[in-house]
Amino acid sequence: MSFATMIRAPSLMSLMKSNRVHHVRRIGNVRNFAVRGGDKIGKPKTLTNFPLLPLRIVEHPRTVAFLPILGHAAYLSLAGGFLCTDVLSLRIILVCGYSGLVVFHALHPSPLRIPLRWTTFFVLVNAGMATILILDMIPPTLTEEEEELHIDHFAPLTRKQFKTLLDLGRREIFTDGTELTHEDKPSHELFFILDGAVDMTHGGVFTSRLRRGGFPNWMSFQRTGWDPEIDMPNSYGTISCTGEVNCIVWDRDDLKTVLVDDDMRQRMNHVVTESLIRRLLHTPDSARVQD
Repeated sequence: MSFATMIRAPSLMSLMKSNRVHHVRRIGNVRNFAVRGGDKIGKPKTLTNFPLLPLRIVEHPRTVAFLPILGHAAYLSLAGGFLCTDVLSLRIILVCGYSGLVVFHALHPSPLRIPLRWTTFFVLVNAGMATILILDMIPPTLTEEEEELHIDHFAPLTRKQFKTLLDLGRREIFTDGTELTHEDKPSHELFFILDGAVDMTHGGVFTSRLRRGGFPNWMSFQRTGWDPEIDMPNSYGTISCTGEVNCIVWDRDDLKTVLVDDDMRQRMNHVVTESLIRRLLHTPDSARVQD
């Protein structure tokens, strides 16, 4: 090979440089093709790999420096949820953690759509459940009469439980001589005396008198454990109204909707027990008090 031929032949360095330039041009063409959104036959293509926020925000140096901190804080918040024993606190922590992840994904130049959408869904679910829990904790508004009734006779129940129980019942006024229960017959209604008095007889013999605040036939309900599926036992005696009597009356089937909760059932047992104690204190011959 002559010296002139060697000069005209391309050197190894020039070939490598030429290939590198060609490779860079190919990458640029692919990017331009993706941005233009077209292919060889002119069909439009959808480009989903684009930022959700303006580039001046996404590419800002402070945003880039803040992203790792935000990501770690969000995952630490979610990890803290594993240590929570309170349901409301857990929901609030999850809302904070997943909200941080939503912002974390949204600030990326090319955010992943599937994690972003599911994280947003988790924020909505936990925020909704937290709202329900907060509303459930807000005590209901009671009238002055209901407030007095709750304090004097239904104190073991929470205000919400008392309001729920009160709304289930109906108020009835019974005339003189009306029988609320009949001896040796089951009663499927629970009575609470608001005003007036009732007399209990067994075998035609007077046994006791009940006034405001008494549950005349509570023992029959308590014997069944407040379970509507168990047959109601027969009443011990006949309970008759002495004069006009104003009562709250609950159907057994209606009570089932609230007394399925163990806490509510236990509190209701405390209510009737306190009623019995008050009844014994106001009955001279307390040993004869029975249902």
